[in-house]
Amino acid sequence: MERAFIGIDAGTTGCTVMVFDPKGKCLGHGYKEYPTISPRSGWNEQNLDAVWDGICEASKAAIAQANLPAEAYKSVGVSSQRGTVCLLDKDKKPLADSIVWNDARAVEQADRIGESLPPEEHHDHTGMQLSPLWTASKIAWLRDKKPDLFEKIAWFANGQEYFLHRLGAEKWETDPASLTLNGMMDIAKLDWSDRILELCGIDRSRLPPVGIPTGFVGTVSKQASVETGIPVGVKLCRGAGDQQCAAIGAGVIRQGLAEFTVGTAAVMVAHLDSLDLIKGRNLWWGGHGVPNHWNIEGAAFSLGACLKWWRDNLGNDDIQKAHKEGKSPFAVMVDEAGEAKPGASGLLFHSFLSSQVTPYYDAFARGGYLGLGLHHNRQDLIRAMLEGCANEMKMVVDAFDSDIEGGVTELRLTGGGTKSPGFVQIMSDVFGRPVHVTSERECTVLGAAILGAVGAGEFTDVSEGVGEMVHLESSFEPNRDLAVLYTEQHGIYRDFYEAMAKGSYEKLNAFANKYC
Repeated sequence: MERAFIGIDAGTTGCTVMVFDPKGKCLGHGYKEYPTISPRSGWNEQNLDAVWDGICEASKAAIAQANLPAEAYKSVGVSSQRGTVCLLDKDKKPLADSIVWNDARAVEQADRIGESLPPEEHHDHTGMQLSPLWTASKIAWLRDKKPDLFEKIAWFANGQEYFLHRLGAEKWETDPASLTLNGMMDIAKLDWSDRILELCGIDRSRLPPVGIPTGFVGTVSKQASVETGIPVGVKLCRGAGDQQCAAIGAGVIRQGLAEFTVGTAAVMVAHLDSLDLIKGRNLWWGGHGVPNHWNIEGAAFSLGACLKWWRDNLGNDDIQKAHKEGKSPFAVMVDEAGEAKPGASGLLFHSFLSSQVTPYYDAFARGGYLGLGLHHNRQDLIRAMLEGCANEMKMVVDAFDSDIEGGVTELRLTGGGTKSPGFVQIMSDVFGRPVHVTSERECTVLGAAILGAVGAGEFTDVSEGVGEMVHLESSFEPNRDLAVLYTEQHGIYRDFYEAMAKGSYEKLNAFANKYC
């Protein structure tokens, strides 16, 4: 008898829905974009009905492509944005647009939280560095700036539980793996922090109770079936936050394993058996998609965005060549980079087009070419960009090795940026370590599907689900002949950053704001 598991990833810019068989093979795929609203500088909001419409359209496309009988569908698992807060009334209907994870309006409120809970103590207690981006600060902002709306809100929820509710879920719960960017969790207990809730001005009665990833919550309703195309009665289960789902979809379920998702942004996640294994403060910590475990994360926010910037502003020749050869412009760019010498003839590129995240957390940092000379050509420029992206990734990888007892013993890569073997080889060479690429690049959706299948009883636990559905496509070994070159290059890369971080980036930011 056929069996199929549905994964839903309701992301920031769009929703991806995929149907998988028990071996992890994709049977159907759907995607639908939706907008983010920016009513003021630094503010980002989203209409929950628009996201729901995206889920419905993507689901219908995936179901239609899979073309399976209704009885084949066994489960739905959901991945959602973390740190995006839904503002709901007592009937769980939106009172306003959600405030998205990258909304930075609550600087004043984050500072006030820091006055009561100093940054190091906040990090130890919640697993998160103090930030205006976390849900805690945004709830405090609503209390201070929108008191009438604040009083009407019955539920402050994540997308995970809200969209499961719209699909037909009867159980109203969240889970630790969806709460990482909320900044409201007692990380040791994997539960809400009453201490943080008091600083926000709320209590547990306005929040969903905390369950576990894979928890069964109900079945697809008749109304949701009409809207999504998913058959009535299919079991609904909690998945996890997007990066926790990506970790599951890459098979990162034991100590020493880590995955780096290479997309517009790049996020690295490692499994943690215990918080006692953490040795430093360069990363942030949260609940894992594996129930009763933790993960640890770091990021580079502009990685794939650098390649997109080149394509959109300087890549007209690449676009035309790609059209003629039937390739993507990014594949053409990587081919061109392969014509340049390793080290790009002394040219460096800093990939911080929107900030530097791990390990410096520098919001003022910006990108640029360094060492540009008359002898450099187009191929050097592209190779330097790819090497620069890999060097920023290496800073994240190094932070994991320094901050976790035993470091990372196996690194897996996934996401759209890994489709080019040439770029992956550069990553391996710059890291100076082997890397492994997953067969399914959409690991977030696959992870959600695995967690849903576990919750529906199709696998005994997450380990069995991963063992059956996650596979590696290829492995890359670093070129040892380039080890000295890339070690020297990385040292210079960091030296340049640290020199400019001593006030120069901040001055440039002020200049840009003044004259932009």
